[in-house]
Amino acid sequence: LFRPGFPIGHEFVGLVEKVSDDLKGTINVGNRYAVSFQISCGICPSCLESDSKSCNSLPPVSSFGMGPSGEKFGGALSEKVLVPYAKQMLLPLKDSTDSVSVASLSDNIAESWKLAGQFLEKNKNLKTLVIGGFASSIGLYTALLAKVYGSGDVCYVDTDRNRIDMATKLGIPSEYLESFPKNFGKFDLVCEACGIKEGWDMGLRSLKPNGIFSSASIFWSNRWEIPYLELYNGGAHIHITRVDSREYMEKMLALIESGLYDPGPIVTQVANFSDAKEAWMTPSTKLVVVSENLS
Repeated sequence: LFRPGFPIGHEFVGLVEKVSDDLKGTINVGNRYAVSFQISCGICPSCLESDSKSCNSLPPVSSFGMGPSGEKFGGALSEKVLVPYAKQMLLPLKDSTDSVSVASLSDNIAESWKLAGQFLEKNKNLKTLVIGGFASSIGLYTALLAKVYGSGDVCYVDTDRNRIDMATKLGIPSEYLESFPKNFGKFDLVCEACGIKEGWDMGLRSLKPNGIFSSASIFWSNRWEIPYLELYNGGAHIHITRVDSREYMEKMLALIESGLYDPGPIVTQVANFSDAKEAWMTPSTKLVVVSENLS
């Protein structure tokens, strides 16, 4: 997806070892913080309008551990990371908050607010379908959020039995599909995290009139067919965007630290930093690499 030759890793929490003089008393050495993977200044017009992913002070799509910007800012799979604009970028964690559980707060967990939370906040009675797949942890994080945060019916579907089993253990109504059918009933909200055209089309055709379709997938194309006439006749709100990392981290961390939402069981593999290379090559729904000095 990106040309090789840049540091990897973008989701992380860390222990602060040193701060610049202007941050003393604001960012505390020795405390743990979750870090936005998107770089933002916090003071430009976009940041002040809660659109920090479009920060005006930096080149577009600046982030840790991804593509050309990773060469400048580094990656999270490192012993130490220099965090710019730390007052904006860091979110403090309570002593009781488990580092492993919230390691993915900045992206995969925040995606669940993008896909479902922002809509359920306005109407908790939305009948919700979550389509799991290629974005494996995102689908599960989202289905769990819809279950604990919403009041309406929730269904998680996937073509992977292991993820279906995990969703079932989390108490989420789930159904295994050998392949994606043309539609899967009618829902107020469809959250797509499958990453393939068949799942996308099923999701769009599973909307109630004027329903909401939100997508986590990235398709590397400017040409994408949709069942336009069907959607035109019934009405649809299609929500496609990058995640608002810093803003949605705050939303999700509040739910986690309140005890309502526990993302911990979705972590399927934990590895020490010294074993990171081998762990990175092993397929898993959610891998977390832990440094020895972070508890």
